[in-house]
Amino acid sequence: MSQELTAEYLLAARLEQLHERSAARPGRPVSWTKRLPGLATRPLNGDASGAVIA
Repeated sequence: MSQELTAEYLLAARLEQLHERSAARPGRPVSWTKRLPGLATRPLNGDASGAVIA
């Protein structure tokens, strides 16, 4: 198999994986306007536990 065919195959396989992953997600992600109020109430000192995942 040539390098070009291998690259095309790998790209097609990855695109299929991404398509399946996006189809499995329920709905759209929560918008920033809904997430920011909750993030704004978090303490700014070193006592905050856990990481903020954006």
